[in-house]
Amino acid sequence: MRTLRMALNAGLMLCLLCGAAWADTVKYTVTLEPDKQGGPGKGTANLSLDTGSKTLTLTIDYSGLAAAPTVAAFLSPPATQNGNPGTLPIPLPAKPASPLSITMQLPDPAIAGLKTGDWVLLLGTKQAPEIGGEVKPAQ
Repeated sequence: MRTLRMALNAGLMLCLLCGAAWADTVKYTVTLEPDKQGGPGKGTANLSLDTGSKTLTLTIDYSGLAAAPTVAAFLSPPATQNGNPGTLPIPLPAKPASPLSITMQLPDPAIAGLKTGDWVLLLGTKQAPEIGGEVKPAQ
């Protein structure tokens, strides 16, 4: 009986270790700069994607916005030349203040899109997006 219990525990540990090996944590960075109209805003964002749990942890450090941010989103490239880019809203806290710490679940298409390196992060106020930048793999 003891040998059977030890074999079962060893098998369970092996399954847990293999499951952890399949999960991958991918890190990204974003340099946030003013939009085309210019402005004083700037910032950085650090992203950590756990592909196993499909969880994105995001920290945005910003300064110089006209007001507290009310909008944050990822934009993906358009599916067609004249198409609108795909949008993935980022949930902001009720009283957003820098640095923002956000955790969100991502669907599989969003994970695939994020890994392509074609995504942009925008942060803005009610008036307009004020700062944004390309999502790039962390160095």
